[in-house]
Amino acid sequence: MIRIEKIGLYLAMGGAILLLFTFFFSTRGVMDYSRLKSRQELLEAQAAIAGSQNSKMEKEILKLKTDIEYIKHLAKHEHEMAARDELVFKEKPKN
Repeated sequence: MIRIEKIGLYLAMGGAILLLFTFFFSTRGVMDYSRLKSRQELLEAQAAIAGSQNSKMEKEILKLKTDIEYIKHLAKHEHEMAARDELVFKEKPKN
């Protein structure tokens, strides 16, 4: 090989090494890709959880809009309300 060919070969090898280094360790390289991939999986899991919670809330809203027996049940058991014709007995607190 002549001297110019050797210089060209060394420059090409140096350029290839530099490109590989920047590919793996730059801000947009493989390391960043793997970090972003794990972040994406976490966000997808959170989105699935939020979707299921949203579905439950939509069912609850539909029940509250249409099911009078469900509304009565909530009023009686969660809000301690009584119907007009019901008597409520409570224990006295012991001193």
